[in-house]
Amino acid sequence: MNKSMEATLARIKANIEQKTQNTNIAAHSDPRHELTENSVTKSNALCRAYYRFGLVEKRCMEAMISKLNPLRSDNIQEIELKAIDYAKAFSVDERIAYRDLASAAHDLMRRVISTEDDDGKGRTEFTLMSKARYRESEGRIVCMFNPLIVPHLMGLYNDFAKYPLKDAANFSSSYTWRFYELLVSWAQDKKKTGGVFVGWLTIAVDELRQMMGMPDSYQWVHVNSTLEKVTNELKEKAHLSVKITNQKTSRKITHLKIEFIEDEQIPMPLSGGELPKKPRKGKAKLSGQAIPAQSPSSANSP
Repeated sequence: MNKSMEATLARIKANIEQKTQNTNIAAHSDPRHELTENSVTKSNALCRAYYRFGLVEKRCMEAMISKLNPLRSDNIQEIELKAIDYAKAFSVDERIAYRDLASAAHDLMRRVISTEDDDGKGRTEFTLMSKARYRESEGRIVCMFNPLIVPHLMGLYNDFAKYPLKDAANFSSSYTWRFYELLVSWAQDKKKTGGVFVGWLTIAVDELRQMMGMPDSYQWVHVNSTLEKVTNELKEKAHLSVKITNQKTSRKITHLKIEFIEDEQIPMPLSGGELPKKPRKGKAKLSGQAIPAQSPSSANSP
């Protein structure tokens, strides 16, 4: 092999190594790197899965998902999350971060996620993690995602959702976070909407309750109250205007029509029609506020 070919081969190898290196190592070596600069990517099926995590578990789960290297072909990456990074990303005291990581390492190993089978005839259950280790003296946890769930996190070319971790880092409720990623999974392609984050869907109340991990004991009054808090927080922290319209079967509310749009854009007919163009100057205001589901008393009236 001549020197020219050797040089070319060396460049190719270096390029491959750079693309497949563990992003955790790269981030660790860069003091300027912020955890919230990462993006969370997962399949739509996982976004719409059925599970209930507390806020601490949800934060750790999404932070570690954001640290996965999507260019690696293996599914056994060990992901490290440091208390100092957790504290900074989620604006908590570092002492609280140590406590949160300790509980997360224990709880994440015991949570089960259910996804709808491709044929729609059943569900498959997974544990999220295959291994979790808490290093108290080092202030970090090291986890490995279940290889069966990794295909929902890496190598995705279609039917997936992606959002910046910073967009959800300030949520104070895991319900808000779950509802937000459900909206992300149902959002229209921004290439078709002129860059506007917008979407709409109709979903059964029971289906939404299970996706968000609400207890089986929740009646409509509890579901409605939760959605009202969620839409208010999305309006305040994610700048999303959400409208929820109740749909009845007989006299019972069985389905919800959900419409959403980022509130810095011109209002648009969510049920169809011509898409708006972004304003050239200034910011347009929505004609209405985020509208949660109706109160239980009015919603259940004939």
